[in-house]
Amino acid sequence: MLMGTGQSVAFDTLTVFYVYNLAILLGVAVVGGTLFIRRIQHGRWALFSKDSPRARNILLVGLSGLWILDGLLQMQPLLVTQFVPQLLKPLIPGQPTLVAHMLLAASHLWKLHPMSWDVGASWAQILLGLAIIFGDEAGWRRAGLWLSVVWSLVIWVAGEGLGSILSGGSWLLGSPGSVLFYGAAAGILLMRIPWDPERVASWWRRGMVTFWLAVALLQAWPAAAWWSSRQLGQFILTQAEMPQPAIVSAPLYAWAHLAFQHPVFWNSLLVVVFLALAVLWTLVPRSRATWGITMLTTFLTWWLGQDFGMFGGMGTDPNSAAIVLLGLVAYRSLTRTPATDQHREPVRTSA
Repeated sequence: MLMGTGQSVAFDTLTVFYVYNLAILLGVAVVGGTLFIRRIQHGRWALFSKDSPRARNILLVGLSGLWILDGLLQMQPLLVTQFVPQLLKPLIPGQPTLVAHMLLAASHLWKLHPMSWDVGASWAQILLGLAIIFGDEAGWRRAGLWLSVVWSLVIWVAGEGLGSILSGGSWLLGSPGSVLFYGAAAGILLMRIPWDPERVASWWRRGMVTFWLAVALLQAWPAAAWWSSRQLGQFILTQAEMPQPAIVSAPLYAWAHLAFQHPVFWNSLLVVVFLALAVLWTLVPRSRATWGITMLTTFLTWWLGQDFGMFGGMGTDPNSAAIVLLGLVAYRSLTRTPATDQHREPVRTSA
């Protein structure tokens, strides 16, 4: 989730920030390069196991790339000074007492050493991504995946407030939270290979039904007030006003205008679409149409709700839709029927 801000960072703070990151970058380059060269020298240069299915490789590369991207986004200078007031504190209102206390504790810890925490969080995520993509299957990669699960839970609680699911969240905001999906993806990748394709596909289908039912409930929940123009229209307008290319913001401005005029209609449409997807994944989960409609809906909500998650100078990740789209691509590869071998040996018959 992101929030625009007009504030700037002092020059001295920026200098120290970039020096820290440059020093760590050089260290990572030296150590990582040495480890990778040693791996090549020992004949373990292939990124993927020969038994790893294409769907798993897609998920592996995607999760690695998302962690690295998140780390780079965390390096945005504004996050050094504005992470707590602009991102953490707005998550607290409406939260249950326990969650609110955890967010307050995280805010207090961050404010003690904001630059150290920001640099540490940035490189922790980058190193996770590098370990997942370049590590060997039984060593660094597996460690990176396990650490992904742990780190995802930490961020989900202390950085995303449980994805705002208990305080008026919505799929438009990214609820139930992108890192929750990161942890789930890491868990799937920790399964021993070769995969049982039907088993993994079955889990995905059940997950899709549960997910779309949950986001429909969040969107329809009266206390969340998504039925009012003050909530729905103002949220979309806030996203449109982020510093971003006009081609991205123009549809958001148009939708904000419509949402202010007819909030009940647009929120009803969202609830119906989310419920319809749950029904499709229940009744015809193997259909190409189900997959295609889900891809389209996820992309549109990524754009028109989550605003791609990266604009405004304070976006810490591309938001939840990105990892869901990645999962859909991997699922499609998992369930695609292999083409008939065109080079099959001709059948020999006896004279």
